[in-house]
Parts: sequence; C-alpha cells; structure tokens
Amino acid sequence: MKKLIPATFVALVAFCFSGIAMADSIAESWTCKVKEGKTIEDVQAKNSEWLKWINDNVEGGGITSSIGTAVVGNTQSFIFVDTYPNLATWAAAKDALDSEAGDALDELFEDVSDCSENRLWKIEDTK
Repeated sequence: MKKLIPATFVALVAFCFSGIAMADSIAESWTCKVKEGKTIEDVQAKNSEWLKWINDNVEGGGITSSIGTAVVGNTQSFIFVDTYPNLATWAAAKDALDSEAGDALDELFEDVSDCSENRLWKIEDTK
C-alpha cells in the first residue's frame, strides 16, 4: 500500500504535466515557391526525408510536418507547417539541424523549393 501512494502521485503529476505540454504546441510555418521544373510531389518527397530524419534525431520526436497548397491562385506557392509538441522540442530540433548532418539535410530542399518567410506560432486550444 505504501508503494501505491507514491506511484499514484507520480502518475498524477505526469498526467498534469502532459496536459500542459500538449496545450502549448509550437508550429513553424514557411512560405515557399516550387522551383521551376519541379513539382509539389518533389517537395513532398524531400519533406518526408526531412521528417523521418528530424524525428529520428530529436529525443522524444512527435514532430509532424504538412504542406499546404493553394486551391485558387498561385499554385507555385505553398507553405510548410512543422508542428512540435513544445518549445523545448523545437529548440532541440534546431540544435540537431545545426549539426553537419543537419546542414546536409537542409540542402535537400535547395533543388526543389525557395522559401522566403517563416513564422513561429504558439498554438493554444480554444476552450
């Protein structure tokens, strides 16, 4: 019985902190253009490589990435939206990308896209 109380307390604290971590997810968006002669499918393939690498190289992973394309208007423009569980995971991803292997990974996109803007967003659920 004595072991049950500390275990229950630890589980309750972990549950509370996990709720806090989920409440402050971070999204990074990039506004980009597909390079001439390339397709959004080329960009998607490179982004899949990036996503696998980043989740394999950042402790805890949980990073997602999406590509948004225009339904109407300039179809050569698109956005990347990378979502991180929290600011610490985003910072760890930036550290991983700041390595030699990360530099090579960023070069994946040089042939297929040109990005001009980015933003970092704190995402909070509406209650």
